[in-house]
Amino acid sequence: MSLEPATQMLQKLDLFAGLDPVRLEVVAFTCERREYAPGATLFHEGDEADCAYLILEGEAVMLTHGGAGEPEVHRLDRGELIGETALFEPERRRTTLRAVTSLHVLRIGRDMFQRLMGEFPEMAASVAGRVADRLEAIGEDLARLRSRLGRDDDKKGQGRE
Repeated sequence: MSLEPATQMLQKLDLFAGLDPVRLEVVAFTCERREYAPGATLFHEGDEADCAYLILEGEAVMLTHGGAGEPEVHRLDRGELIGETALFEPERRRTTLRAVTSLHVLRIGRDMFQRLMGEFPEMAASVAGRVADRLEAIGEDLARLRSRLGRDDDKKGQGRE
């Protein structure tokens, strides 16, 4: 199977955007390709998370528990990366992932990912930059939310006077 489709999908992800195409080919080559039948479970909530999955072909659903304990279903499609935080540190899965159709994925293991970042400093710098950008965006979102909540609290307080 050609590396080109996987390389092109990796390039579209924020985490890998801007990396040299040759480095992306190394990532695509060193990752494990897996296939799952419709209905197969890739992982369960609470499982150890030691990798991320990039959907190459097919559809999957991510099952989570909502605030009221009600299950929520999120449909995932070609080109989506699932579980990328597992690439940086050990954690437990917060969701369950199931194949809806025949599913072809690229399994990106944490050990391999971290080894590549050690071998290719420019990759580590690019990934660090992307993570920093995301953290900054999250900080801005939190500041807007805090501001909005503060205004809502002010309105509630004014209504009581």
